[in-house]
Amino acid sequence: MRGKIHSGLLIPAALLLIVSLCFAQDARSPRGEGRTLELVDQLKDLIQRAERSRSMDPRFISELRELARRYDWPWRASLLYDDFRDGDYTFDPRWIVTGGDFWVSQGTGLRTRFDPPSPSRRSSESSAVDLLEGIFRGVTARRGPEAEPQAASAADIHSDVRITNAFAIKFELATRGHSQPGNRLEFGPYRGAQQDWGYRLAYDPGKRPSFTLLRLTPGRSAIIEIYDQAMDVDDGRPQQVEWRRGTDGEMLVFLDGKEIIRTVDRAYNDSFEGFTISNKGGDYTISQVAIFGTSR
Repeated sequence: MRGKIHSGLLIPAALLLIVSLCFAQDARSPRGEGRTLELVDQLKDLIQRAERSRSMDPRFISELRELARRYDWPWRASLLYDDFRDGDYTFDPRWIVTGGDFWVSQGTGLRTRFDPPSPSRRSSESSAVDLLEGIFRGVTARRGPEAEPQAASAADIHSDVRITNAFAIKFELATRGHSQPGNRLEFGPYRGAQQDWGYRLAYDPGKRPSFTLLRLTPGRSAIIEIYDQAMDVDDGRPQQVEWRRGTDGEMLVFLDGKEIIRTVDRAYNDSFEGFTISNKGGDYTISQVAIFGTSR
């Protein structure tokens, strides 16, 4: 019958594609280029045809689907890319600093340094201020209420860019200096004018866990998954962090090519409105930010 798929022809064709995939270049190219993706698309089409015709063993189809998934790179739309080589973070793409210090260090990338206030110092200073305030309150009864100055809690920078619900983020950073208690760098996609909806990947140098995947909602954050190992790289050597989110809500995090987090979270179904980097303590250099999305 014309148009019918014969298993005797389908299986050798699938095997040929498998062999081709094994020798093709890695499909994880950030630009989604290369022969591998073409072969993956052909394999996915082959799987769909086999499912419709029921001409192959379901277990074999499942193995083919896993193979296609392993080599596929569905995030083929480049949404943002910056290696800061032009020395300017305010244009193409445009980054906006809302607090703290950020500057471009020639030949290395975007630099940020932030010293978190010491908790013990804050508490002692607060006690002294309260004591003095109590003394002066009795002397100056007409003194009105005044807002106490708030110390900065982080150095923040963001870029307004539409990010699809399924995304892939490549983030290259280096830590400088010795890790101090409270040091943390967070980054991730956000929604809302206050950037209080979305996801964050937090890096805590020298602590355990060293990476924490967070879900943000107004006024709170929830831990989704952690990498329960300590890491303290303070020699300035760049670390490659890759964070993927699929259309099914599955999220994976890789550190220098090694998978460190795998989880599923379906709390957000819409696209995101930007990408933020928040230095809550420490000295970091970000040498590359690349964000990719799907066609929808």
